[in-house]
Amino acid sequence: MSYLLNDLGINSSKTTLYNDNSGALTISKQATLNNNTKHIKVRYQYLRELALKKQLDIVQVSSEDMIADVLTKPLGVQKMLAFYQQLGLKDHRGVLRTGDPIEVS
Repeated sequence: MSYLLNDLGINSSKTTLYNDNSGALTISKQATLNNNTKHIKVRYQYLRELALKKQLDIVQVSSEDMIADVLTKPLGVQKMLAFYQQLGLKDHRGVLRTGDPIEVS
């Protein structure tokens, strides 16, 4: 992602990855594999390597605040609208293409 941003002229020295899985966060901070993590294939170690090189910052957030859930889980209307707002999206239900509001009775 940082390569793409740099190509677009946007300086991006470090990427932040938000994670709600404490086990994955722990594994990402370990310098070596152990008996519990040796089954993880080498191709999945890329993020861990970037984190150890300080090119990627992996931050733990609570499951309640995981904005990616809007794309992966069924959520209630209020939660969906809150995540949409955080993403900078607007609720356009009840608006005509002209931008005029529709009266709903």
